[in-house]
Amino acid sequence: MKTKKLISLVLCSATLLALLAGCGGGEVSKKPSNDEDSKANEISLDRDNTLIYGAESMDSQFNPVLGSMHFGDLLFRGLMTTDENCQPQCDIATSYKISDDLLEYTFKIRDDVLFHDGTKLTIEDVIFTLKSVIDEKINSSQRDGFLQIENVEKVDDTSLRITLNEPFPALLDKLTIGIIPEHCFEGKDFNTADFNMEPVGCGPYKFVSYETDSKLVLTRFNDFYGDTAKIENIVCLCLPDYNVRALQLSTGEIDLAYIEPSQVEELEANKDTTVYKIDTADYRCVMFNFGATDLFDDVKVRQALCYATDRKAVVDSIVHGYGVAAYSPLQLNKFNNDSVEKYDYNLDKAKSLLDEAGWTDSDGDSIRDKNGEKLAFTLTTPVSDEVRVNIATYLVSEWKKLGIDCKVDALDWSAIDITKCEAFVLGWGSPFDADNDTYRLFCTTGTDNYGLYSNDTVDETLKKARITSDKGERAGHYAEFQEALAKDPAYDFICYLTALYCANTRVSGIKTTKILGHHGAGVFWNIEEWELN
Repeated sequence: MKTKKLISLVLCSATLLALLAGCGGGEVSKKPSNDEDSKANEISLDRDNTLIYGAESMDSQFNPVLGSMHFGDLLFRGLMTTDENCQPQCDIATSYKISDDLLEYTFKIRDDVLFHDGTKLTIEDVIFTLKSVIDEKINSSQRDGFLQIENVEKVDDTSLRITLNEPFPALLDKLTIGIIPEHCFEGKDFNTADFNMEPVGCGPYKFVSYETDSKLVLTRFNDFYGDTAKIENIVCLCLPDYNVRALQLSTGEIDLAYIEPSQVEELEANKDTTVYKIDTADYRCVMFNFGATDLFDDVKVRQALCYATDRKAVVDSIVHGYGVAAYSPLQLNKFNNDSVEKYDYNLDKAKSLLDEAGWTDSDGDSIRDKNGEKLAFTLTTPVSDEVRVNIATYLVSEWKKLGIDCKVDALDWSAIDITKCEAFVLGWGSPFDADNDTYRLFCTTGTDNYGLYSNDTVDETLKKARITSDKGERAGHYAEFQEALAKDPAYDFICYLTALYCANTRVSGIKTTKILGHHGAGVFWNIEEWELN
């Protein structure tokens, strides 16, 4: 989960029509560098062939090397892709060979891939992309997933070789990263290049225009090497308010949006909308921040909070049954260890642990204290997320029964710095290789270890798991990792969510068979098959 800048954008019908002035046959274009560019980028936004997506947030940049994106799969494609079962398959690559020592991967690539500016994708572009990820002068948030790459070199015009410094079974998953054109960065600072806001990819849709934190316009790339998309245009509007998204779905002003569990019943009753319920690896949890407060230094305090979390109540009441109780970041992964401590709801156990840790109510004010310090902290949550706000509110009421003074701070994303929150209602989850959302989150040096969690056993097992090719041994390392994490929790795991998307009935082709990621990431995986009726 990345912190995205959101604005409170409430669009009434008139405002939406103003934003989409081109939908009646007008034109929208990005700022051109010259008249020829202007003509090349003008498109007609015919409402009958334009999908309008109400997005919770907008990307802050459009370079896959710098970070993941909501709409990356529309604009970019990688050497590999993931299939309906979330397994890596060839995409721009046509084949690959792995050496016996598992240290060399040789890929052959397609010779018919064009970037959106009409230039041909070459081996040099692939090499440039991968070397940019591991270049320490470039601000890539993806680097943790490529640390094992020692060298990337050209074999011939259609082949390249990746050499590793140690085996890395997650490599094929990582190589789904979008390929970028080297020529767009010649003589430019990679981190600040115009490309980052006006991208040139090779995906099924190409960039037309972007209004910061407001609107992104894409149009079909007719020279896409794969199946040509059936929908001509996609307009992504930033609608952080889930009530606004639901309203505009019901009125037909937008065609697709992520919705909240409380909105399902009403939208299902609308004859013009369809609700899609899709399994995910997306969990909600409370992150304990060791850098913001010393209250969590004692593991018994964290364990007590975990025991005082009624996960079944959250699933039944807050997410309306669209989810399951969580206990591990790998719970839906093939390497899940089902035998770890699951912290079933037990207030008596929670109280006992706090007593053992020396937190008692010495002055009779109903708040536990120790050495003159109150057991008090703030739980921060994004105000635009109904589920997270309700989880936070519920947890505070439960923890009050323990004598804990916890307050909810519901803020706009633009006001949140997770690294400074004492505790945060976090969302994570990946349906892909187990390394994807473990190493970078729980390893001491992980790039997304916002709470500064550190555990020697966790570090050791995660490092071993990511370089072990034998499936049995790897399973053993991940099992040990989960045991260590359960005993010394970095998070209070709460629940896995079902992704809830609502679409206008004129949209068809949306598939619900692939497990999605955080906040339903990946819903556009078969966008080429979608149609507007």
